[in-house]
Amino acid sequence: MSIKVIIADDHQLFIDGIKSILSKALEIETIGEANNGVEVLKLLENGLSPDIILTDIRMPVLDGVSLTKTLTKDYPKIKVLALSMFDQTPDVIEMLDAGAKGYVTKNVEKKELITAIHTLVKGDYFFSDTIPKEIKNWFNKESNLSQESDLTKREKEILQLIVKGRTSLEIANQLHLSKYTIDTHRKNIHKKLGIKTNAGLVNYALKHL
Repeated sequence: MSIKVIIADDHQLFIDGIKSILSKALEIETIGEANNGVEVLKLLENGLSPDIILTDIRMPVLDGVSLTKTLTKDYPKIKVLALSMFDQTPDVIEMLDAGAKGYVTKNVEKKELITAIHTLVKGDYFFSDTIPKEIKNWFNKESNLSQESDLTKREKEILQLIVKGRTSLEIANQLHLSKYTIDTHRKNIHKKLGIKTNAGLVNYALKHL
């Protein structure tokens, strides 16, 4: 039985290229395509039932992250494979946190893309070689930060949002706190961990999550 796939990307030329690649894999069938997340949801509402959805992150109307969150909630059996030109840590983490089961970059080799699809169908995660290995620990959301640190529960929460690339103002709005309070927490986090840069915080979090 073939693996059914929907491709979501706002560049039709890219969709056509992926369809061409998958058409040569006899066990994979492209059953739908969309240029944004809303179109994907309409395909599902109209009865399409894919095993895998390949989605870009940056799309108009409804982006890949928002789409993945909806799919995770309303269509949990569908596996999401992020297919993006971006491989920055915050982008990858945001997709994993939304519920994606894999992440590959758009310069992926044909064989690797097909392997990724098969890996997700089997219930495992898949990442391009260019994705830092530490990121694979991100999906274990129940893990706590190292108990060697004395970060408070709120500081750990803020640290996780910093890792996702949120600004102090965005964190303040999300947690219903003032920007001054968030900035104070950030200073305390840096001081407690002995880390001076945000990049250092990201590396610390990835190793202890």
